[in-house]
Amino acid sequence: MRDAPLFRFNHERSFLIEEVTRRVYNDVLLNSRRHPKAALEFVLNEIAFQESERLRSNSGPGDEIRSRGWWRQMARNLREMTEDEKRDVLKELVHVYTEDTAGKFDPKVFKFANNVLPVGLSFLFKTQDLRQIPGISEVGEAVKHLRDLEERVVVEGNVEHLRKLARRGTLVVVPTHSSNMDSIVFGWALENSGLPPVTYGAGKNLFTNPLTSFFMHNLGAYKVDRRIQHDLYKHVLKAYSQVLLERGYHSLFFPGGTRCRSNIVEKKLKLGLLGTSVTAYTKNLQAGKDQRIYVCPATINYNLVLEAESLIKEHLRREGGAQYLLENDEFNQISTVIRFVLNTVKMSATTVIRFGEPMDVFGNAVGLDGESLDDRGRLIDPAEFVRSVKTGEIVEDATRDREYTRYTGTKIADSFQRNTVLLPASVVGLALFELLRARFPKLDVYQLVRMNFEETIPWHEIRAAVGELVSEFKVLRERGKVHLSSNLDLPLDDIVDQGILSLTMYHIPAAIDYVPSGVRINKVELLLFYANRASSFGIDTQELIKRAITS
Repeated sequence: MRDAPLFRFNHERSFLIEEVTRRVYNDVLLNSRRHPKAALEFVLNEIAFQESERLRSNSGPGDEIRSRGWWRQMARNLREMTEDEKRDVLKELVHVYTEDTAGKFDPKVFKFANNVLPVGLSFLFKTQDLRQIPGISEVGEAVKHLRDLEERVVVEGNVEHLRKLARRGTLVVVPTHSSNMDSIVFGWALENSGLPPVTYGAGKNLFTNPLTSFFMHNLGAYKVDRRIQHDLYKHVLKAYSQVLLERGYHSLFFPGGTRCRSNIVEKKLKLGLLGTSVTAYTKNLQAGKDQRIYVCPATINYNLVLEAESLIKEHLRREGGAQYLLENDEFNQISTVIRFVLNTVKMSATTVIRFGEPMDVFGNAVGLDGESLDDRGRLIDPAEFVRSVKTGEIVEDATRDREYTRYTGTKIADSFQRNTVLLPASVVGLALFELLRARFPKLDVYQLVRMNFEETIPWHEIRAAVGELVSEFKVLRERGKVHLSSNLDLPLDDIVDQGILSLTMYHIPAAIDYVPSGVRINKVELLLFYANRASSFGIDTQELIKRAITS
């Protein structure tokens, strides 16, 4: 895929920045003329106030585009500025935000990453328990014996269909989001599957993280600073995404926004960047280009999630009413990542990436030739969705496009649900959590977590509960409601062993421990995290557990 659009990025970067700057600048000026409450002085003052307040409570990592003092001084000077001076400040800010956002792409780094990542990820998703290695000098020898990465990161779905679509138009890949590892693992999966590299938004923290910054700065990722909340910055991000799509750059959005804290299959999606696919398609039609854009849902399914403990704690605190931003989770601690690497479980697959059925930007299915199809499989022209009924011309309509995007978002969420791939850790985690709940039926989730007791679940109950769950999930699989990893087709005892081994390996202290009579529960919140992945498929787990215990 060396002819992929991303390989021309460096030649077009200056143009992209100038084009985004021009569009956002003109849009803000036009809006300020139409709406008195959007006057330029008000817009700039609001930005200055929000940035000053943000920097007062959080000084940031030292990579701010302007200091708090600069924002305060700009706000004081606003009333004395002429309109031309205000426009100059606006244009400068838009340009600086766009320059800070725009990524870079170095083909040499891309080649280097493709050579290094399989080794690094093989090491990460290994089948050997490296705790048994007595010295660091033997790690290199151990790596030589690792099985190919393809055996640990499994890619499923109709990849050949996506390859054909990539040759016909522009892909917008929309995966689930569980970990800061997602973009790295997914990037490797695209390359290994013969799919083109993509540009994607990544949290600004990943550009300063010592483990990821080098790759983030050179592999086409663009910065998304989630600390900045004012409308001008969001406008820049959307315009940047739209211009990339208009120019044919294959893109990746995480429609969940940030990492899913609960580990429940994502249903509530943030559709701002997804909406740029409709506007980009419309713009291209207006320019006389029938450049199709295809939305490609995908799920990333981990047996273990590096940041599980901090994510579930934040979820529980948010649900309990406390709002806070977790600044320092496991992914930002090198020692923790190394521990994750050195204690990853012995298993044939630690991650399954599954592509769902692609669709056009209006949520319609697409055939192998890239043509849009209605619910009955008949050909339809997607251009008709943006054509004026009165004039027959291709027109932009923000209200209409929001409805299209909302509908496509529901189709993506449905695809996430159907294409979730369950692995042993989640199924066994759900069995253990529900067995624990059955013992304390009067306690809610928060009370269970706060008790922090060490309850032991006997082996016969675990086997019975896991067996009942696997049977139910296999019925759902037959109905096309969920997918199961090949590990869940193994004999029951093997499924139980793999799931329990996963839950004992990495986290300190472990979620559970072996004891002679069964399994001792150490961290209820971690069990909840892994159980959540398997809990949203309509199974009556309370009734199932009763049946398992009494059988």
